[in-house]
Amino acid sequence: GSSGINAEYGVLALIILFLVFFNTYVFKAGFVSILIRKFIATIVVTIIYLALCLGLHVWAMKLRWGKDENYYIWDEGKDGFLILYVCQRAGSVLYYFFYKRTTLRLGDPNYYKDSVLLRQH
Repeated sequence: GSSGINAEYGVLALIILFLVFFNTYVFKAGFVSILIRKFIATIVVTIIYLALCLGLHVWAMKLRWGKDENYYIWDEGKDGFLILYVCQRAGSVLYYFFYKRTTLRLGDPNYYKDSVLLRQH
């Protein structure tokens, strides 16, 4: 299902995010705390979104396991599953917002050279 793919892409996106962090001058100069402080919201939202995707995927697989291929998981009134589904979908909006914002902010050349940004800290 799509939640499994979301989980895989979430892990990949988190890896890419950290690879970009590692390539910044700020990181290489040892100012990791600056990056963490500026991007903590994105890191936390990404991890929570990844957990929601994995939880939804695991639960959906558990509901479908051993059932007929035409089995429809929404027929049984799984309120908890519905709540997790809605939270995962709502979390995706936050995830994409923060991830896009972070990628745009990391495009700032000041993160890749010695700059006033570093001298202020």
